[in-house]
Amino acid sequence: MPIPGVYQKVAEGQQTQRKTGTVENPKKFKGQDFNSIRDLCISRKQLFEDDMFPANLYSIGQHLLSQDKLLSIKWKRPTELQRDARFLVDGASLFDIMQGEIGDCWVLAVVGSLTLHRKFLENVIPKDQEFTYKYAGIFHFRFWQYGEWVDVVVDDRLPMLHGNYLSVQPRVSNEFWPSLLEKAYAKLRGSYQNLHWGFISEALVDFTGGVQMDFNLSKPPSDLQDIVLAAARSKSLMGCTTPGDLHTGNIELQNGLVQGHAYTVTDGTQVEYNNGSEDIVRVWNPWGQGEWNGRWSDQSPQWERVRPDVRKKLNVERNDGEFWMSCPDFTKYFAQVNICNHTPSYLDFGNPQYVWETTSYYNQWVRGNNAGGCNTTEDMWKNPQYVITVPEQQGAKKGYNVTVALMQSLSNERKYSPRWLPIGFAFCRVSAKGVKNGPQQKYSRQHVTETITSGLEQAREVTRSFMAPPGTYVILPFTQNKGQESEFLLRIFMKTSQIAEYSDTEPTSRESHQDLLASSSASSQSENNRKAQRNGNQAPYPSDAPLSDFDSRLNINAQNPKAVLKRYQDGNYESVFARYANQNLEMYAEHLQMLLNDVVITDQTFVADRGEFSLDSCRGILMLMDLNANGRLSLSEFGRLWKRLNMCKDLFRTIDGNQTGFLDGYGLARAVQEAGLVVSEAVLNIMLLRYANYVQKLSFADFVCCMIRLETVTKVFQNLTKDGAGVYLSAEEWMQIIMSS
Repeated sequence: MPIPGVYQKVAEGQQTQRKTGTVENPKKFKGQDFNSIRDLCISRKQLFEDDMFPANLYSIGQHLLSQDKLLSIKWKRPTELQRDARFLVDGASLFDIMQGEIGDCWVLAVVGSLTLHRKFLENVIPKDQEFTYKYAGIFHFRFWQYGEWVDVVVDDRLPMLHGNYLSVQPRVSNEFWPSLLEKAYAKLRGSYQNLHWGFISEALVDFTGGVQMDFNLSKPPSDLQDIVLAAARSKSLMGCTTPGDLHTGNIELQNGLVQGHAYTVTDGTQVEYNNGSEDIVRVWNPWGQGEWNGRWSDQSPQWERVRPDVRKKLNVERNDGEFWMSCPDFTKYFAQVNICNHTPSYLDFGNPQYVWETTSYYNQWVRGNNAGGCNTTEDMWKNPQYVITVPEQQGAKKGYNVTVALMQSLSNERKYSPRWLPIGFAFCRVSAKGVKNGPQQKYSRQHVTETITSGLEQAREVTRSFMAPPGTYVILPFTQNKGQESEFLLRIFMKTSQIAEYSDTEPTSRESHQDLLASSSASSQSENNRKAQRNGNQAPYPSDAPLSDFDSRLNINAQNPKAVLKRYQDGNYESVFARYANQNLEMYAEHLQMLLNDVVITDQTFVADRGEFSLDSCRGILMLMDLNANGRLSLSEFGRLWKRLNMCKDLFRTIDGNQTGFLDGYGLARAVQEAGLVVSEAVLNIMLLRYANYVQKLSFADFVCCMIRLETVTKVFQNLTKDGAGVYLSAEEWMQIIMSS
């Protein structure tokens, strides 16, 4: 549950002192704050116009198109192009994307892969963005840049050329998330022109913050098939490119593939075929059309020798840009495959996967100090040193266990021609203790028993993986020549002895597998309680037992409240909201009171003396659901309340089996447990004093107020605490929380 507005302001005030550059607290690109700008535009009743990325030739780029085309570009908002403009229609899919005139297939191939992996997509596309909710012509997206997440704001004016989209066009005419995401990435990179031809390796890292590796298919490693299968199991992003470059252009070959073009790898599997088996891979073209026409293509005869049920599942015959091909054909006709994940889990060939630990270092090469270059061995050892130790236990495991990624400063892209400073690193195994240099050991070339260099690459980031036996290793980042200066980011990924939890099924949301299991457990337990009461069995929490003993007999499990609430989703709330909200589709406490008493308290179970919702209780509920702290509920805010009302109704019916219209202290304790919340005896007593009547029983209305407030304060603590144990508030923050309670 998001934090209500008043609490959110307190939390935001404390979070400013926490680390920035995370997904949850990204840095503001060019100092632009999305919420502040949107609120200002709404208050002024105007649509946002971005001075940092204006609707003119500066944002397009002077050399992307001919001069006559550049002068013909018109900028249109989605609301001018479609009456029913939407940000998302039925979620994000790779089939929403159709590449426009700009040659940014390397970007769109990664965006298409993002849609297959929700854990990555939700990091890039913040929620609560629409053309119907607080629309002010402004949207924002998050990208990973040089070790930090940044939030990029854009207005929604899109470049149109002769009535057609210059950039990516949506397949569904009124869905605009692909065009707006592409515009945000163009702003991050400087212009739309800077998206015209690029490297899929860079886009993979920018959209995930992960570590990517590229594999040359003309000389593939012997274990490439194992790596690709492991990548599929670990839900990694995969892209691939055909041979060609900017000078060859996008020529469509006779086999249906496009020369010098980036594609997305969407799946890979093995099928029974012709009394044997064959490995096939599924690929998608960001053009949204145009497919391979060789073996295993949509209408190829190979599918006739596959079991009908398998053929029906895999062979979808439509010109949507997605197709199957055999692995030998894939390695023959594609030049490179790129794989990316948060850690190099795609290098784990076995199942289960192992945990990878990541360590990051920011540093710089300084002329006359540590910018040794790599022309001689002596010079190379003048570069910065980073020492790691592979222990016996870890080194005994087969396979890759160390990955090193060296990234140069992003400012170098426009300093050097072409584009980047040549960089690399040496990976050296050392045999003896180094020379004491302050608190650390300093090594020299005399200590080296084996050296592996990455070689120089004129690339933004150089990544290599190693099968390192137990021992001590030194990593030496270097530039091409002595004295070349630059900042750099070094990331070291090491496989640990800890085995990661693994599942073949990706969760449907960002909840963990443990959360989903907790939800299943809670559902089963709730159903068992209902069965017991239908059969006339005694409730498991007798009212004559001492209250102080409730926690020892409740079999409390720390279930996840989000997982419990997931069972109470209900799409009927929109029509209910429309009947009681005002003309501006907003709901004040008075409207909420009428709705709750007319719609919710209709079951005999909930009818009791003092059972209706008072205006004061509705004000309290509204305050807890009011994310924007504006004294009223929007449709989305009411949707969150409706889900909690459904949960409270179900719990109340289950526990009040005799339909008395009240719950006692033990009933409240049961409800708290089944909602996935845990409280102490002291807190339970306070809840009874605050919400129950003089005989310590709660009506349904009191129960709703109590449960919603308990969930809220639990979430507030989780967001305000720094160490899981204490919250430190100023007098002002304390007064804001108390006065809103």
